[in-house]
This record gives sequence, structure tokens and C-alpha cells, in this order.
Amino acid sequence: MFVVSILVNVGMWFERFVIIVTSLHRDFLPASWGSYAPTLVDLGILAGSFGMFFTLVLIFVRALPVISMTEVKATIPGAQMTRLRQTAPELPEVEDVIHV
Repeated sequence: MFVVSILVNVGMWFERFVIIVTSLHRDFLPASWGSYAPTLVDLGILAGSFGMFFTLVLIFVRALPVISMTEVKATIPGAQMTRLRQTAPELPEVEDVIHV
């Protein structure tokens, strides 16, 4: 899903690029027609926009992880036994059950 969203963003960026570059490619005066070549500022804005996008995506994933913490904590060894002891403290210890 993440790869699809990246591909959609790249496709939308290329669409916008085609619209703007073709409109900037030909000026209203035929005497000033020429080819468009991106400058260092244009490339810097492009790199900055991609950098800002990926930074915001990583901040979002850090703040709202895809995997819930309860599922991660449930996979830790002994997590289920601790939960049982909190609800029923009269259960015997694990070592007592193993040695019987």
C-alpha cells in the first residue's frame, strides 16, 4: 500500500510537471521561444519537497505506528502469564507446575 501511494504521488507530480513545463515551454511571443532546463533552484525545490514528504511520513509512522502496541506486547514471552496473575493471583507459580 505504501509503494502504491508513492507511485501515485510520483504520477501526480509528473502530471503537474507536464502541465507547468509545457505552459512555460512556449512564451506568448514567438521570438522568445526556447527549451526549458531546470535550474539549481528548481532541483533544490524538488529535492526539498521529496525530503519534506518523507520526513512527514516518518513522523506520522513514529507517532501512529501501523502495528498496535498491544499486539507487540502480547508476543513477548511471559506477557500472557502476567495478565493471568493480575486477574487470578491464587494461581501457582510456573516452577511449581513444572516440577510436579
